[in-house]
Amino acid sequence: MSQTTPVSKPFLGMRKVFHVFTSSAIPLFYWFLPFFDTAREGRAFILIVLSSAFVLFFLFDGLRLLFPPLNRYVMRYFSLLIRQSEEKRFTGATFTCLSFLIVVFFFSREIAVTAMLFLSLGDTAAEIAGKNWGRKKYFGRSLEGMVGFFIAAFPLAWLVLQDWRVAFLGAVTGALIEFFSFRIDDNLTVPALSAASIWLISRIPF
Repeated sequence: MSQTTPVSKPFLGMRKVFHVFTSSAIPLFYWFLPFFDTAREGRAFILIVLSSAFVLFFLFDGLRLLFPPLNRYVMRYFSLLIRQSEEKRFTGATFTCLSFLIVVFFFSREIAVTAMLFLSLGDTAAEIAGKNWGRKKYFGRSLEGMVGFFIAAFPLAWLVLQDWRVAFLGAVTGALIEFFSFRIDDNLTVPALSAASIWLISRIPF
Protein backbone atom coordinates (compact mmCIF):
# COMPACT_ATOMS: atom_id res chain seq x y z
CA MET A 1 0.00 0.00 0.00
CA SER A 2 1.57 3.27 -1.06
CA GLN A 3 1.71 6.24 1.26
CA THR A 4 1.33 9.80 0.11
CA THR A 5 4.18 12.05 1.16
CA PRO A 6 2.84 15.27 2.66
CA VAL A 7 3.73 18.35 0.71
CA SER A 8 5.75 20.74 2.84
CA LYS A 9 5.00 24.41 2.50
CA PRO A 10 7.92 26.73 1.78
CA PHE A 11 8.91 28.47 5.01
CA LEU A 12 9.51 31.94 3.66
CA GLY A 13 6.01 32.51 2.36
CA MET A 14 4.27 35.77 1.71
CA ARG A 15 3.41 36.30 5.38
CA LYS A 16 6.99 35.96 6.59
CA VAL A 17 8.40 38.13 3.80
CA PHE A 18 5.78 40.78 4.60
CA HIS A 19 6.62 40.52 8.31
CA VAL A 20 10.37 40.93 7.75
CA PHE A 21 9.97 43.81 5.30
CA THR A 22 7.48 45.86 7.32
CA SER A 23 9.03 45.26 10.73
CA SER A 24 12.52 46.13 9.41
CA ALA A 25 11.41 49.31 7.63
CA ILE A 26 10.63 51.25 10.81
CA PRO A 27 13.94 50.63 12.68
CA LEU A 28 16.01 51.20 9.53
CA PHE A 29 14.17 54.44 8.76
CA TYR A 30 14.57 55.55 12.37
CA TRP A 31 18.29 54.77 12.30
CA PHE A 32 19.21 56.44 9.01
CA LEU A 33 16.65 59.32 9.12
CA PRO A 34 16.68 59.94 5.34
CA PHE A 35 14.31 62.92 5.43
CA PHE A 36 15.14 64.51 8.78
CA ASP A 37 18.00 66.59 10.11
CA THR A 38 17.74 65.43 13.72
CA ALA A 39 16.81 62.24 15.57
CA ARG A 40 14.16 64.22 17.45
CA GLU A 41 12.31 65.07 14.24
CA GLY A 42 12.59 61.48 13.02
CA ARG A 43 11.33 60.16 16.36
CA ALA A 44 8.28 62.43 16.24
CA PHE A 45 7.45 61.24 12.72
CA ILE A 46 7.92 57.57 13.67
CA LEU A 47 5.63 57.99 16.68
CA ILE A 48 2.91 59.49 14.49
CA VAL A 49 3.22 56.65 11.96
CA LEU A 50 3.18 53.94 14.62
CA SER A 51 0.28 55.51 16.52
CA SER A 52 -1.77 55.74 13.33
CA ALA A 53 -0.90 52.19 12.30
CA PHE A 54 -1.76 50.83 15.75
CA VAL A 55 -5.17 52.52 15.75
CA LEU A 56 -5.94 51.21 12.25
CA PHE A 57 -4.89 47.62 13.01
CA PHE A 58 -6.67 47.70 16.37
CA LEU A 59 -9.91 48.85 14.75
CA PHE A 60 -9.50 46.33 11.94
CA ASP A 61 -9.00 43.45 14.36
CA GLY A 62 -11.79 44.66 16.62
CA LEU A 63 -14.30 44.80 13.78
CA ARG A 64 -13.11 41.47 12.42
CA LEU A 65 -13.59 39.77 15.79
CA LEU A 66 -16.97 41.43 16.40
CA PHE A 67 -18.44 40.44 13.03
CA PRO A 68 -17.92 36.74 12.13
CA PRO A 69 -18.81 37.18 8.41
CA LEU A 70 -16.08 39.81 8.08
CA ASN A 71 -13.68 37.58 9.96
CA ARG A 72 -14.39 34.64 7.65
CA TYR A 73 -13.85 36.87 4.62
CA VAL A 74 -10.53 38.16 5.95
CA MET A 75 -9.29 34.70 6.91
CA ARG A 76 -10.22 33.37 3.49
CA TYR A 77 -8.76 36.08 1.27
CA PHE A 78 -5.84 37.24 3.41
CA SER A 79 -4.64 33.84 4.58
CA LEU A 80 -1.18 34.54 3.13
CA LEU A 81 -0.70 37.39 5.62
CA ILE A 82 -2.60 36.16 8.69
CA ARG A 83 -1.92 33.01 10.68
CA GLN A 84 -4.76 30.57 11.18
CA SER A 85 -4.09 30.82 14.92
CA GLU A 86 -4.99 34.52 14.75
CA GLU A 87 -8.55 33.85 13.64
CA LYS A 88 -9.99 34.51 17.11
CA ARG A 89 -7.44 36.98 18.46
CA PHE A 90 -5.60 40.14 17.52
CA THR A 91 -3.03 39.74 14.76
CA GLY A 92 0.70 40.09 15.15
CA ALA A 93 0.58 43.38 13.24
CA THR A 94 -1.38 45.03 16.04
CA PHE A 95 1.04 43.79 18.69
CA THR A 96 4.04 44.81 16.57
CA CYS A 97 2.77 48.38 16.21
CA LEU A 98 2.10 48.56 19.94
CA SER A 99 5.52 47.23 20.95
CA PHE A 100 7.35 49.47 18.47
CA LEU A 101 5.38 52.44 19.76
CA ILE A 102 6.43 51.58 23.32
CA VAL A 103 10.14 51.22 22.59
CA VAL A 104 10.37 54.35 20.45
CA PHE A 105 8.51 56.40 23.05
CA PHE A 106 10.37 55.19 26.16
CA PHE A 107 13.90 54.37 25.02
CA SER A 108 16.82 55.92 23.18
CA ARG A 109 17.13 55.52 19.42
CA GLU A 110 19.93 52.94 19.77
CA ILE A 111 17.99 50.75 22.18
CA ALA A 112 14.72 51.10 20.27
CA VAL A 113 16.32 50.20 16.93
CA THR A 114 18.08 47.19 18.46
CA ALA A 115 14.90 45.90 20.09
CA MET A 116 12.89 46.30 16.88
CA LEU A 117 15.53 44.48 14.83
CA PHE A 118 15.47 41.68 17.41
CA LEU A 119 11.89 41.07 16.34
CA SER A 120 12.21 41.55 12.59
CA LEU A 121 15.44 39.58 12.09
CA GLY A 122 16.17 37.72 15.34
CA ASP A 123 12.69 36.24 15.60
CA THR A 124 12.80 35.26 11.92
CA ALA A 125 16.17 33.56 12.41
CA ALA A 126 14.74 31.69 15.39
CA GLU A 127 11.83 30.42 13.32
CA ILE A 128 14.09 29.36 10.43
CA ALA A 129 16.47 27.51 12.76
CA GLY A 130 13.63 25.93 14.71
CA LYS A 131 11.78 24.69 11.63
CA ASN A 132 14.87 23.33 9.88
CA TRP A 133 17.04 22.05 12.72
CA GLY A 134 14.88 22.07 15.83
CA ARG A 135 14.58 18.62 17.34
CA LYS A 136 12.77 18.70 20.65
CA LYS A 137 10.11 21.38 20.93
CA TYR A 138 8.96 23.09 24.11
CA PHE A 139 5.58 24.78 23.60
CA GLY A 140 6.45 25.17 19.93
CA ARG A 141 9.96 26.55 20.60
CA SER A 142 13.32 24.84 20.30
CA LEU A 143 16.81 25.36 21.65
CA GLU A 144 18.08 25.52 18.07
CA GLY A 145 15.68 28.36 17.42
CA MET A 146 16.98 30.21 20.46
CA VAL A 147 20.54 29.81 19.18
CA GLY A 148 19.44 31.08 15.76
CA PHE A 149 17.96 34.17 17.41
CA PHE A 150 21.22 34.87 19.24
CA ILE A 151 23.37 34.40 16.13
CA ALA A 152 21.29 37.00 14.27
CA ALA A 153 20.76 39.37 17.19
CA PHE A 154 24.27 39.65 18.62
CA PRO A 155 26.03 41.25 15.60
CA LEU A 156 23.06 43.54 15.01
CA ALA A 157 23.11 44.72 18.61
CA TRP A 158 26.90 45.16 18.57
CA LEU A 159 26.69 47.22 15.37
CA VAL A 160 24.03 49.54 16.78
CA LEU A 161 25.00 49.74 20.45
CA GLN A 162 28.78 49.82 19.89
CA ASP A 163 29.41 47.80 23.08
CA TRP A 164 29.96 44.07 22.68
CA ARG A 165 29.21 43.31 26.34
CA VAL A 166 25.83 45.03 26.30
CA ALA A 167 25.13 43.54 22.87
CA PHE A 168 26.05 40.02 24.03
CA LEU A 169 23.93 40.12 27.17
CA GLY A 170 21.12 41.87 25.32
CA ALA A 171 21.09 39.18 22.61
CA VAL A 172 21.09 36.40 25.21
CA THR A 173 18.21 38.07 27.04
CA GLY A 174 16.30 38.62 23.80
CA ALA A 175 16.72 34.96 22.85
CA LEU A 176 15.40 33.87 26.25
CA ILE A 177 12.45 36.26 25.97
CA GLU A 178 11.57 34.88 22.54
CA PHE A 179 11.93 31.29 23.77
CA PHE A 180 9.58 31.76 26.73
CA SER A 181 6.98 33.89 24.89
CA PHE A 182 4.61 31.01 24.28
CA ARG A 183 1.64 32.41 26.21
CA ILE A 184 1.94 36.03 25.06
CA ASP A 185 2.47 37.20 21.47
CA ASP A 186 6.22 37.56 20.92
CA ASN A 187 5.58 40.54 18.63
CA LEU A 188 4.84 42.37 21.86
CA THR A 189 7.23 40.74 24.32
CA VAL A 190 10.43 40.59 22.25
CA PRO A 191 10.79 44.33 21.45
CA ALA A 192 9.34 45.69 24.70
CA LEU A 193 11.13 43.38 27.14
CA SER A 194 14.36 43.34 25.13
CA ALA A 195 14.49 47.15 25.17
CA ALA A 196 13.92 47.22 28.93
CA SER A 197 16.58 44.55 29.44
CA ILE A 198 19.15 46.34 27.28
CA TRP A 199 18.46 49.57 29.15
CA LEU A 200 19.10 47.82 32.47
CA ILE A 201 22.20 46.03 31.18
CA SER A 202 23.62 49.30 29.85
CA ARG A 203 23.50 50.64 33.43
CA ILE A 204 25.86 47.91 34.68
CA PRO A 205 29.35 49.33 35.41
CA PHE A 206 31.47 46.84 33.46
